[in-house]
Amino acid sequence: MSKADKLSPGAVTLLEEPQLAHFVTLMADGSPQTTPVWVDVEPDGGHVLINTAEGRVKTNNVERDPKVAVSVVDKKNDWRFALVRGTIVERRHEGADAHIDKLAKKYLGQDSYPFRREGEQRVILRIKPHHVIEMGV
Repeated sequence: MSKADKLSPGAVTLLEEPQLAHFVTLMADGSPQTTPVWVDVEPDGGHVLINTAEGRVKTNNVERDPKVAVSVVDKKNDWRFALVRGTIVERRHEGADAHIDKLAKKYLGQDSYPFRREGEQRVILRIKPHHVIEMGV
């Protein structure tokens, strides 16, 4: 099991696969709020990307407190995983619609995100890892 402040090439590969992630934010009272999400990663392992919509609990939470955690466990091998604690360093609207379509292709095999709601504003949450634990990657 290795520890770092950046994802290894093996962990990048894991996050590039259609693996479900658990994204943890902090509620106003400090309690954790967990959401299963699709996940993306920058090729150098320097940032993890979560795509969501404005106005959701997780976006409200990270607006107040940018500390987050993400865990990804290989659905075929429980001993292959990456655990990330980090900080939201950017909230980006530009390119967020195209990004959710890219994730729909990765996870659903569809060219566009089929669950888009009228008027929703997508946002990419860019996470800088501060503490990464990996196993089997």
